[in-house]
Amino acid sequence: MTTIDSHVIPDPWLATTVVIPADRCGPPGMGNGGWVSGTVAGHLGAGPVEVTLRAPTPLDTPLDLRAADDDATLSLGDRLLVTARRSPGPVTAPAPVAWDAAVAAEAGFVGHADHPFPGCFVCGTERAVGDGLRIFPGAVPGAGGRVAAVFTPQAVHAGPHGRLPAAAVWASLDCPTAWAHLAPGEVALLGRLRAEVRGDLHPGRPYLVVAEAAGRDGRKAFGRAGIYERDGRLVAASEAIWIAT
Repeated sequence: MTTIDSHVIPDPWLATTVVIPADRCGPPGMGNGGWVSGTVAGHLGAGPVEVTLRAPTPLDTPLDLRAADDDATLSLGDRLLVTARRSPGPVTAPAPVAWDAAVAAEAGFVGHADHPFPGCFVCGTERAVGDGLRIFPGAVPGAGGRVAAVFTPQAVHAGPHGRLPAAAVWASLDCPTAWAHLAPGEVALLGRLRAEVRGDLHPGRPYLVVAEAAGRDGRKAFGRAGIYERDGRLVAASEAIWIAT
């Protein structure tokens, strides 16, 4: 047994070193919450997995990842950064919207006018095609507050197996849940992400990304997101908690 920041970590069946590349950032200087969550959760299988971000994850830094049974952790020395656990039960996704409505909604993405982190790997407006994921979810009129976008993964983001790695899928499920809440000038950080990956995402193939708000409690904002095939099949889903700063 090991104890880090008062968190007891069982002896692992896997202990390895991971690095979050500098270009996989969210806010400047720290890893994108979805990418970090997926990096850890990917060692526990397809999900559902619940990941709690306990401290900002540094970039280009060797980090200790440990997985044991149904739990995993990410740490820097004695500092615990992330905890993850298998989380039974389905993850609820918002209903899809019409494909054409999602394409049109991207023009109304709030971040085009005022983005707190324009260099974000997932939704940053300063990231070029083939650099960031460039998911820009905008409000869909008449869709009950849902935001949506069409996301086409690039080959550069695929792994050697020809599909997006878990970290990229989880990242795709991350930022849209914030934009279901965020108005110009608002800033929030991901606190927890629970996700389930049901299928593969392939480069060059477009997917529907849709998200919706699921309430607030003080500084906490709750959101849900789903990634759909064009035929309406759900590929991945997430439930997120954001903390206003």
